[in-house]
Amino acid sequence: MRLPQSADLLYSQLVALSGKAKRTWAADHTSAAVAVRDGEVDVGELAEATQRFARGVQAAGIAAEDWCVVRLEKPLDVLVAVCGLTAVGAVPVLLSPGLEADAAHTALKTVPHSMHLLVARARAEEFPDALAVDAARLVWEDVWEQDGEADAATDTDALPQHGVERSPDSPYLVTHTSGTTGVPKLAVHTRASFYQQSVIQTRMLRLLRLRGYAAFATSPVHIRTLSALLTGITAGVSLLILGSEQPDSVREQLERWRPEYLETHPNTFVTWEDLADAGAMSSVRVFLATFDATHPRTVDRLLAGSRRRLAVFMEVYAQSEVGPIAFHVRTRRRRRGGVETELAGHRVGHAIPGYAAIRVVDENGTAVPRGQAGRIQVRAKGRFAGYLNFPEKFTQNLFEERWWDTGDWGSLGRGGTLRLLDRQVERLEGAPSGIALEDVLLSRIPDLAEVVVLETEEGLLPVIAGRPGAEPVGPEEWSAATGDMPALAAPLSVAWEEIPRTATGKVRREVLRGRLADMER
Repeated sequence: MRLPQSADLLYSQLVALSGKAKRTWAADHTSAAVAVRDGEVDVGELAEATQRFARGVQAAGIAAEDWCVVRLEKPLDVLVAVCGLTAVGAVPVLLSPGLEADAAHTALKTVPHSMHLLVARARAEEFPDALAVDAARLVWEDVWEQDGEADAATDTDALPQHGVERSPDSPYLVTHTSGTTGVPKLAVHTRASFYQQSVIQTRMLRLLRLRGYAAFATSPVHIRTLSALLTGITAGVSLLILGSEQPDSVREQLERWRPEYLETHPNTFVTWEDLADAGAMSSVRVFLATFDATHPRTVDRLLAGSRRRLAVFMEVYAQSEVGPIAFHVRTRRRRRGGVETELAGHRVGHAIPGYAAIRVVDENGTAVPRGQAGRIQVRAKGRFAGYLNFPEKFTQNLFEERWWDTGDWGSLGRGGTLRLLDRQVERLEGAPSGIALEDVLLSRIPDLAEVVVLETEEGLLPVIAGRPGAEPVGPEEWSAATGDMPALAAPLSVAWEEIPRTATGKVRREVLRGRLADMER
């Protein structure tokens, strides 16, 4: 396994690309760091911005091995900040703009390091005091308003060509988990683990032979987004970086730039189904979703909206802690089984060759026979180094021979196909898989935008949200759709906005369960 040097990582690769980029990048948002002219971003100017910022953080006293909390909102700003901080050897601790302030403070409370702070002006009130004695406190917009002064002050303090060199096992950056079941965990990615996640993605991307734009509408601080940026930069792909997931804004961008590749979170794709119907995705040849199951109905509608003859949907089963684990390529000719097959679990494909291995074990850690459900464990080259705020949870989930317990429940078929059933803490007694139940219900009732099956004392309760403008689901339609399924209670209908979610759109099931008593039946 090749170990990375600074020349292989984000800062150096972006600077290297700046002189040979085939076309400008595109973005739907402005940036304090770099000019966005009529939606276009010059890659050379983006690289120059990272160099200026690196000199600026040096002038502020941020150095190698320092930790710096980053609370920014716009994807381009996050990219410049990460490149600049890692260039000087500092470790950015990235917080999602969608993470509530209280959750952010709770996540940081037990971190055993002094930390600097880089915050957007609009977020500065969330951090009234610096995070540690003698730590730097930088307001993002102020950094750029004082840019000329910082440049002048550090002209003689030149940065190494590829950035500060650190050992491959040293921390590179920190992202956080979704916080679906509690306080977000701060996952430490080393230079080696981050690089390995990107390497396998680069190999997969090159097989696609993209010629057009690759569009991303993913959380700017997610490990997938950051490793994908390194992948795109390394492969020389032209990027369309979307900061908004709102359908009207996305439609405008898709119709203007006509991307060949489109990636977002699975639950965001659900809200874009009408865009596919309207033809906005006609140019897309490759759709990709990761880190959560994508409902088959959504896949079918997206593929139907493409005019590319061989359009595919790549569903990647992944986790922040280890990166991509398994993948499944879906086409318009999807093979459909009977209801028993559909309810047996959500197929997420085979382990990624040369990168990940998968096993399913019982509660004692013993491998179970093929086809039997158990705990999904993974061994991957890009596994992270631990949790900054919950070190004990890392130890609890790491087993002998580097097997990592994902916290998911599933089964491996005879051919090695992995089926995802549920999170281990969300397993149902009344059905094999809540995810599969939700898949089937969404496929059978097109007017539903979301289904969440919760197990209560009264049995399996479906919480449903209709599509905008759709008629409520009537008793007859519900009965027809569920007649051959496990017994379900009468559905609880709520508005889409009432379903609590993480920054990446995952449903916070325990929070939703806690609100059931306040929701009208």
